[in-house]
Amino acid sequence: MNERSFAKISMGLALLLVSLSLGACSASRGTVSDARTYSGTSRECLARAMYFESNRSSEDGMLAVGSVVMNRVESQQFQNSVCGVVGAPRQFAQGVLSKPMKEGASRERALKVADAVLSGRRHKGVDKKVMYFHTAGLKFPYNNMHYTVVAGGNAFYEKRGRKPTIPVAPIETASPVIMVADARPAPRAVPSFVTASADQPERVTEARTVVASYAPVQEPAPAPVVAQVQPQTQPAAVAVQAAVEPEPVRTPVIRTATPAKPVYQPKPVVVASMMPLPPSRSVVAAPPARAPRNLTELIEATSHVNAGLGPIY
Repeated sequence: MNERSFAKISMGLALLLVSLSLGACSASRGTVSDARTYSGTSRECLARAMYFESNRSSEDGMLAVGSVVMNRVESQQFQNSVCGVVGAPRQFAQGVLSKPMKEGASRERALKVADAVLSGRRHKGVDKKVMYFHTAGLKFPYNNMHYTVVAGGNAFYEKRGRKPTIPVAPIETASPVIMVADARPAPRAVPSFVTASADQPERVTEARTVVASYAPVQEPAPAPVVAQVQPQTQPAAVAVQAAVEPEPVRTPVIRTATPAKPVYQPKPVVVASMMPLPPSRSVVAAPPARAPRNLTELIEATSHVNAGLGPIY
């Protein structure tokens, strides 16, 4: 082989090496800092992780999962390849590298997002320290999970210290409130006096007389007895003196009550007796006394008088 032929062969090999290098750079991570390259297998592994781990209708959720995969690849704690990270035991969905992706539209979406991730695109809520996620809505008792974003049905978090955090909006610090005291003296309360009057309203109790009336019986009586009821004169009402306990300063006022109204005077009522009068007795005059005729009559008259029977002659 002459020198000319050897030069042509050397130039061809150099062109071949340059073309291979350009082809590998087309699959690089773009803005990613290191100079690693990824083959078509890395694209497939990344698309599978996003297809089975995120909501397949959300490109935002797929992008967040892809960002976590790339954060693990660039970390010293995990494998240094995409397929090594996705295929690690008990890290992603079971069968993530073997199950078929049956939904054509979702598969194409995952491949599209995988190309963007391999070109250097990352989710804005997933920085380089966020390497974990789980299904949104689950609660765990660990206090080192610092959440950053929820996307595609997953909650993404970073493992920090042992201080628990929950992704909430930043709390605004309230500005201090300065209270100024008024230098003016407080107004003194003016005492108010209430004067009670010792006068009391007049109260006169009116005497009441209850008169029982018997209606006359309709049956005629042989000799009715008329009873006349004489009205009694009511005494005048006694003056009422208002007795009020005097106050220390005021003198009680004594008032005389006005005379009470006259009491109602009933009319005379005629009462007829229902009992008949007893029959009149005829008075029999006693026979005039006579002198005894003999001694026997004298003894008889004397004994009769002594017995309280009165004279017999």
